[in-house]
Amino acid sequence: MKMQMSMASNILTEERPFDGHSGSGVHDTSNVTYYTRDRSDVSENISNTLSDTPKKRFLVIPYYPDPFLPIIKYFMFFINVLFFTAGLSTMSFSIWGLCFKESLAGGRIEYLDTDPMLFFLLVGLITCTLSLSACIGFIRENTILLRIFFYGLFTVIIAQGLIAICILDFQQQIQDLLKNTMFNAMTRYQDDLDLKFIVDEVQLGMKCCGVESFQDWEVNMYYNCTSPGIPACGVPYSCCIDPLQNGSVPNSQCGFGALRMGDLEASNIVYIDGCLIKLNQWFSYRIWDIVASYFLLIAIEITFVALARRVIEEVKVLKYLH
Repeated sequence: MKMQMSMASNILTEERPFDGHSGSGVHDTSNVTYYTRDRSDVSENISNTLSDTPKKRFLVIPYYPDPFLPIIKYFMFFINVLFFTAGLSTMSFSIWGLCFKESLAGGRIEYLDTDPMLFFLLVGLITCTLSLSACIGFIRENTILLRIFFYGLFTVIIAQGLIAICILDFQQQIQDLLKNTMFNAMTRYQDDLDLKFIVDEVQLGMKCCGVESFQDWEVNMYYNCTSPGIPACGVPYSCCIDPLQNGSVPNSQCGFGALRMGDLEASNIVYIDGCLIKLNQWFSYRIWDIVASYFLLIAIEITFVALARRVIEEVKVLKYLH
């Protein structure tokens, strides 16, 4: 569809009776009123014809195409190409992770709901769907795909708002859920490579061990003091204050025997504070950064929704003119 059109053809029409003074009175269907989106430039054209022909009045309002429409189209196209690439990469990585770990196998599918790869798969799928609809919709001026993008992104904004409200209203329940999730991750520490990686990164990054205390590692069957194995009464290397121990590779046995020690003695070897405490402290210190990032994300999404709506309305006008 060509975006630039001649002034003569850029006119919207609507049939309406006209009596010479207002829109009511003599019901003469030969009178036609012309409308457009821009109502700032209005001129009347009175055409005189033969004496036996009724006089016609035309309310002529010129239509001016949106000069920013091409910029909006290509800007949103390239932005959504980037989002589509990121979403496709995330989705591909999560599918590879699920297949590599055989999470979909019959014996392990019961743990699928706690697999972190499932979250990345969902995020990648939503991102790919919305960004692909936007790419094709903006570049081809397809109102159906633009509406999918518009309502989909609007739904995401609503969901983000509901999540924020739930976080504020159900803080204790979220704490309990997070606590149970962390204990579950510790229980399956050796069984799931992704959970093992996440637990190690959290403990190394936050300098913590366990959920509430390093003694929480008793829940793991390999680190439990009743276990006959070598790791019995130990903790993972990520709990150690100095896991490298002057080497270049972490010593996986640096935390062995820590559960037999008291807090004072163990504090010289491993971190004794739990990660849930450290996580709460981290959120407390960075609460305003998180709030600012949240509102910035919402503002960007609302801008995208507004731009999509603007293009949809413009395309509807142009289709009507044709």
